[in-house]
Amino acid sequence: MNIIVDSKGLACPMPVIKLKKALTQYPDESSVFLLALTDKGGVKDIPAFCQQQQLEWVLQQEQPFIEFKVWRKHNMSLGKEGGGKNG
Repeated sequence: MNIIVDSKGLACPMPVIKLKKALTQYPDESSVFLLALTDKGGVKDIPAFCQQQQLEWVLQQEQPFIEFKVWRKHNMSLGKEGGGKNG
């Protein structure tokens, strides 16, 4: 299940807080979180949060807004594409 977390227009740490809240609301291991944000600090903050929480992530795009795909490490259905990759 894809969960959209729209944090566009919000300054850090709000994108991290919204992602953390979504992770709590959707504990299903198969959930994939699509995080959209405009605060450029998120390019560093989101990967740091994901590493701390043992989450996998991929930076999907940086223009016209920043978008990350985030999922739990034990979600094996996504293969080996994550863990801190730009893509």
